[in-house]
Amino acid sequence: MSYQIGDTYDGIDRAMRLLRDSMRGMPERHRYMRQYDELRRSVAVLLVLLEEATPWMDETREAQRATSSAKQLLSAVS
Repeated sequence: MSYQIGDTYDGIDRAMRLLRDSMRGMPERHRYMRQYDELRRSVAVLLVLLEEATPWMDETREAQRATSSAKQLLSAVS
């Protein structure tokens, strides 16, 4: 599951780099700087949350595996 989060993180990072590069070549970009700054802040928060979610997703997968193993053992005993 964490590889999906990593791929998402990388995709967002590439998109933000493209946006930054396109903003550099834009005439009268000062009109859009407020929205651009708000977007950057929001995306930064999203990336931090994604980084924090990665270990949790790994733990969840491990817990699911352990639960399914326990269920199989229980059904074998019963």
